[in-house]
Amino acid sequence: MGDPMAASDSTALIDDLCAQGYNIVNVDYALVPEYHFPVPLIQMNEAIQFISEHKDEYNINMDNVIIMGSSAGAIMTAQYGTVISNPEYAAHLSIDPAINVEQVSAVVVDDAPIDYQNMTLLCKMLVGNYVKGSIYLNKNELNKYECIPYMTKDYPAAFLLGSEYRNDMNSMAEKLESVGAQYILVDPFAENGIQQPHCFVASERVDSVAAEAFKKLTDFLKEKSNHLEECTI
Repeated sequence: MGDPMAASDSTALIDDLCAQGYNIVNVDYALVPEYHFPVPLIQMNEAIQFISEHKDEYNINMDNVIIMGSSAGAIMTAQYGTVISNPEYAAHLSIDPAINVEQVSAVVVDDAPIDYQNMTLLCKMLVGNYVKGSIYLNKNELNKYECIPYMTKDYPAAFLLGSEYRNDMNSMAEKLESVGAQYILVDPFAENGIQQPHCFVASERVDSVAAEAFKKLTDFLKEKSNHLEECTI
């Protein structure tokens, strides 16, 4: 998703974020069945390390970073926000963060299935396949995958979008609320009883509910990044 040569909602979303003045780095990662979690998260950390090492070459400000992901990317974003803000979780995954939490202005978690205990059987099948190619996860695997229990007050300012996985996003919001971290939750069903498809914000050019969510998102990012001349997503 987000191929600049393809015409899609995802491309439109990226284009419109670019129009807000942000530099965007879109990173691919390994897929199942050849690779499983946490390989994509490790690759994400390696990508951030590469960008940091080449920031002058690419004219990228790595002291004002927004980490954003949708769907599977949202899982990684939620987990990486935990990696950089809780050394215990980073150690669980054997990840040495390539960036520190002070460099991250915000994270955007767009509809991530991360609350395993409350998932449907179908979602558990999807997540289980991602983690190890089996439906059910053991305690050690859950301790690595489920980042919500490890979120602390130091978690980066978070913008959460919930639709298909709104229950997961509400669980994350409840945790952030309990520890005193900053967040905004956009849940159209809870707010107005409106059902929205998975990662609905990508339809912000053609759907009024998505357009409203996009406006809230860009206002949030502008506030958290101070809308400096150079901010990286």
